[in-house]
Amino acid sequence: MVLTGGFAPVSDRVWVWRYPVLDVNLSLVVGDAGALLVDTLSGPSQARELADGVRAVTSLPVRVVNTHAHFDHCFGNGVIAEVLGVEEFWAGPGVAQRLSGDTTELRERIVASYGHLDAVMAAELPALVPLPPNRLVEGVVELDLGGVVARVWPVGHAHSPGDVVVACEGVVICGDIVEEGAPPQTGDADVRGWVAALGRLLPEMTGPVVPGHGAVVDAAFVAAQMRDLEALA
Repeated sequence: MVLTGGFAPVSDRVWVWRYPVLDVNLSLVVGDAGALLVDTLSGPSQARELADGVRAVTSLPVRVVNTHAHFDHCFGNGVIAEVLGVEEFWAGPGVAQRLSGDTTELRERIVASYGHLDAVMAAELPALVPLPPNRLVEGVVELDLGGVVARVWPVGHAHSPGDVVVACEGVVICGDIVEEGAPPQTGDADVRGWVAALGRLLPEMTGPVVPGHGAVVDAAFVAAQMRDLEALA
């Protein structure tokens, strides 16, 4: 397991952890009565480390949003549910379906492609049974955390089927529809839908933008990435 530095604030209420395995971002919105964790990493050991990081920031009850169904953003759900007592896992349409049923072949492909990055993750994935989300984001969902509201909404098939974003306190948490440090991954994408989603989101991006991977960016970075995707489309 790779030990890392934990959450750092990007606003009064929003914290981000840039996790080194796959350079994934986790976000934590902390209200007066509850907290919202965005994404849960790749497996049990990573998720236990994440849970410790959450509890280093807050002891409040936690809800979870999975930005999409890719393993590095949601395969920690089961441990997060167990360790943090999470009962609500929110995600876009289709994510629960992807994580239900037999995921053996999917997990084998993940180990073959990414297992070299974290030996513990690779050892855990063959026996992992993903926990699907149990709350559906079909339109704008407002999660009142006490003193702050996190807005969650679906953006359609962009980076992947079922992408959602979260906005709070001028911070937009994008999942993998924005990626910094490497070219956007398009293997599961509808590139034209992705460009349209970013175009709709740009007016919302007046402050920090948290990508699914890499450093926190801004609207200018997103506009440039949208132009790159337009050229690809």
